[in-house]
Amino acid sequence: MSQFIQPINLKVSADSLNQGEDAIRQELALQLYIQNVFTFAQARHLANLSVWEFQQLLGHNKIERHYNEAELAQDIETIKAGFEGL
Repeated sequence: MSQFIQPINLKVSADSLNQGEDAIRQELALQLYIQNVFTFAQARHLANLSVWEFQQLLGHNKIERHYNEAELAQDIETIKAGFEGL
């Protein structure tokens, strides 16, 4: 069975290129998040930022946070796992 793969368009600004690897990673993470290729967690890991820092980056760039049922379920499992260790 063949699967149709959607193309992903990524652009890196000259400013990011001049600022180095961290800026490039953040710009790519934002683009992949906007295109729904990466989840919030995946994008923030690529950007190498904490949850709070990535939320600030989204806000600074006026990007709304996506949040779906799968992410909610993942968050619930993470919370449960944290309480089991207590």
